[in-house]
Amino acid sequence: MSQFGWSWHLEWQSPYEFHGHLINRVIVDLKTQYQRVMVAELARFGKVLIIDGKIQSSVADEYIYHETLVHPLMLSVENPENVLILGGGEGATLREVLKHKTVKKATMVDIDQAVIDFAKQYLTEWHRGSFDDKRSRIIISDAKDYIEKTTETYDAIILDLTDPIKGNTSYKLYTKEFYEKIKSRLNKGGAMVTQATSPSLSLCVFSTIFNTLRQVFKLVSASIVYVPAFDGLWGFVYASDYVNPISLTKEQVNKRIKDRIEGELRFYDGETHSMIFSMPKDIRQYLANEKRISTEENPIYVPA
Repeated sequence: MSQFGWSWHLEWQSPYEFHGHLINRVIVDLKTQYQRVMVAELARFGKVLIIDGKIQSSVADEYIYHETLVHPLMLSVENPENVLILGGGEGATLREVLKHKTVKKATMVDIDQAVIDFAKQYLTEWHRGSFDDKRSRIIISDAKDYIEKTTETYDAIILDLTDPIKGNTSYKLYTKEFYEKIKSRLNKGGAMVTQATSPSLSLCVFSTIFNTLRQVFKLVSASIVYVPAFDGLWGFVYASDYVNPISLTKEQVNKRIKDRIEGELRFYDGETHSMIFSMPKDIRQYLANEKRISTEENPIYVPA
C-alpha cells in the first residue's frame, strides 16, 4: 500500500499541528444523520473508531480512557445501583459500569442509532456484549433533551461525550446550565464525571470545565492520564456534593476493587489512582487560577 494520500489519517490538533497515522485498511466508513463514522486499522494502534476525523478510541489502549472515566467515580459512591451514561456509543463505558456488582440498571443515552448499530457489528472488542446485558437500557435521544425531560434520578452519571466543538451542539453539554441539570438528576450521595478534553492540547478547555463544575458542586477533582492514540494527556473531572474520589487511599481503592468489581481491570488500581490524581505543578496552578466559566451564552470550545 502506498504511504501517501488517503492511506494516512491526519488528525489536526490545532491549526498548525497534526498527528499522522498510517492506515493499513479502512474497515467501514459511513455518514450518519449526525456524523461521519469510520473504523480503520492503523499500523500502530490496530482497529480504531474515528468520528468526524477524530480518533475516539483504539483497541490498543481504549481501556486506559474508559477505566479512568468510570472506576474512580463508581468506587467513590457508596452503593451505585442506578447509573446513567450520556454518549459512549462504543459500549466500552457501559462495559466498565457493568463490572460493578452493585449495578442493577445502566441506562445509556446516545443521539445516533446508527452508531449503536455500527458498534454492535464492528466494535465487539469494545462492548463485549454489554449492550445485551439484562441490566442495560439503551435510549436514542439527545443528551440535553433527555436530562431536561427525565424524572428519573441516578447514583452516578457519566458523561462520555464528544469534545465541545464550534459548529455542533456538544458545547451545550459542558456548560454551567447543563451541569445544574445533571446535579438535579443525582440521588443523595451521588456523583458525576465528565471527560474533559486534553490538558496537552487544550489546557484552557480542561481548566474551564473544572472551574465550571466548581460553580455547581461542592467537591470537584480532576485526573489526567496519557493515552497514546490521542497523542497526549487526557483529562477527567469528577463532581459531587457528597463524595470525592481524590480522598480515596491506595488501600481503599484496592479493597473496593476486590469487593465490588467482577472482571479484570488492565489499567486502574490503587497505585494508578494515586498517580492519575497527582497533577504536575504547572497544571495545578493553571486550574487554581482559572476564572472562566462555560455558559450557553459564552461557551468554551476546543481549538479548531
